[in-house]
Amino acid sequence: MAAAISKVPLLLQPRTKTFFALWSIVSLLLFLYHGVPALRYHIFQPSSPARPQYDFTEGLFDNTLLTAVGTSATTADGAATVALTVPPLSSSRESRIADALRDRNVTVHLVLATRAQDDVSWASRLRIPGAANLRVIRYVSDAPNAPYRPPVLNKGREALMYLTYLHDFYDDLPDVAILVHAEDYAWHAEPALGTSMRTMLSRFDLREVLDDADDGDYETHNKKKQGRHARLFNRAAASGQSTIAGDRDSGLTRRDSGRRGYANLRTGWLHACPDWINTTKTSEESVKQEEPYMREAFLANFGPSGDGVFFQPEEVQQEVPEILAGTCCSQFAVSRAAVRRRPRAQYRRSMEFLATTPWPDYIAGRTWEHLWPFLLRGAARDCPVEWKALCRMYGVCFAGAAEQAAWMERWRERERLREPLEFWQELGHPVVAARARSRMHELGEWLRKGLAVAVRRGEGAERVGWEDMGDIYEFQ
Repeated sequence: MAAAISKVPLLLQPRTKTFFALWSIVSLLLFLYHGVPALRYHIFQPSSPARPQYDFTEGLFDNTLLTAVGTSATTADGAATVALTVPPLSSSRESRIADALRDRNVTVHLVLATRAQDDVSWASRLRIPGAANLRVIRYVSDAPNAPYRPPVLNKGREALMYLTYLHDFYDDLPDVAILVHAEDYAWHAEPALGTSMRTMLSRFDLREVLDDADDGDYETHNKKKQGRHARLFNRAAASGQSTIAGDRDSGLTRRDSGRRGYANLRTGWLHACPDWINTTKTSEESVKQEEPYMREAFLANFGPSGDGVFFQPEEVQQEVPEILAGTCCSQFAVSRAAVRRRPRAQYRRSMEFLATTPWPDYIAGRTWEHLWPFLLRGAARDCPVEWKALCRMYGVCFAGAAEQAAWMERWRERERLREPLEFWQELGHPVVAARARSRMHELGEWLRKGLAVAVRRGEGAERVGWEDMGDIYEFQ
């Protein structure tokens, strides 16, 4: 019997009772701390929180304009938090958009770049103002039997799926194609739109991307743009300007020529503008992984050889722009006319580049993050004035750049405060965590009220000087 006892593992012998008792106490405390978090909130909540830094009754926001944006709720932490959810367009503004587009019977394709495991159910509930017919087309990068898939599986990221769509549907394009990732909620969706792609698209004004007239196919467009206009394009593109400059020179205004035909769905400049990519940088000089590859990628897709050159190939001696810049992150809307300003062979050429390049897939896919504006607009730089683009594209109208910047500054502060609430941070510093939670709630209320004013202002923006904003793009 004694021999049997001696073989019992050390931790199970009687002398470990003290250890087990201590372990049980610690486990109980951990359970209470995380299983009943309301206790810690009330225990460690500062008795006299710091005075709010912002007065909601003066300064940026007018309380008389406030309306409900988002909701206040009590989380499992026992702390009130504010969810920044943006309501859909009001029926009156949605009706104005629909009335303006009624005669056009606008068709829209929502093209989703996905993997087989992705949940895209959010897209089935989507309604885009002014779209008479919305078709969802899901490309799947890793499913050989999917009805829509890239020519090479698991390669080229979303870029190869987008290019495959533009090539395959070239002769059957809708009025507007919207190409996006699979996720509804993602960091690269606009904070002022709840970081939700569904919210962004449910407020998106299709008029910002529709052309007033479809130029037809590449050949028709090319005949219209030969000669002096072609030379204007090449000179403007090489210098990083928009090829719309040619339209201005010929007497057309942005209103006359429709809006742009292409718009990135994001308006913020983070990781994008005004000069994110320098094509002259080497791997020794750059900290951005794809930057040293950008010159070669540009030439491979748009160089003077091959079939994918804009306008007449013999007139083009395409220089590589020194700077490439445009809002991230490969989610955009484009008109049929804009797609057809390039020959179909261009999209085949770019597909082959992604399918055959020996570069790591991450690098090859990342290079295309910075090439969409040039492909679809001929512009090396395509950076919007953030507050203007938010207003015209989504009806979220801050009073100006300063107000929009102040709102974003508080939003970023709230995001930084999430770190003290992580498990080990909160366990080691409960008072700091409680203060962070209190501050997050304060910021959430401020953000909610500021956003409410911007949404309310957007409801009337079209009636009181919408076009007075002028050009909403910085580098045009």
